[in-house]
Amino acid sequence: MKKLLGGFFTMFTVIVLVGSVYAGPADDVAPEVGNKTRLFGASVDQGVLVCDNFGYKWSLSITGPGQCAGKVDTGGCGVWDVTGTFDAVNIQLVARNSTGNSCCKQFTYTGKHTGKQGKTASGNWSNICGGSGTWSMAICN
Repeated sequence: MKKLLGGFFTMFTVIVLVGSVYAGPADDVAPEVGNKTRLFGASVDQGVLVCDNFGYKWSLSITGPGQCAGKVDTGGCGVWDVTGTFDAVNIQLVARNSTGNSCCKQFTYTGKHTGKQGKTASGNWSNICGGSGTWSMAICN
């Protein structure tokens, strides 16, 4: 009888400990941005327009699972081509200047989706001219 009670107690303790260690994702902090087929809340058959903290406007479309492409209007340096990759949390956008002007020819945004529905993102940027810094973007108003 002691062995049976001891075994039951051990099993009960393990269940309680495992249950208290992982209770699932917390709704208030976990982004719900979907999988490799949703970007800023848009699905494969939709485009999305996002604006960043530099005033650039990004027009993006999903081109395949985890891949996107589009254009970014940089203002004074013109409209550039964009390719990118993303998953449920991470995003990377590479903008290439093919306008022929004297602006730096490429910059990359790398970061994470933020916010409850993944409609904002932020991270670090760098360009091939040696510049770097931080960025943030959200669905344009």
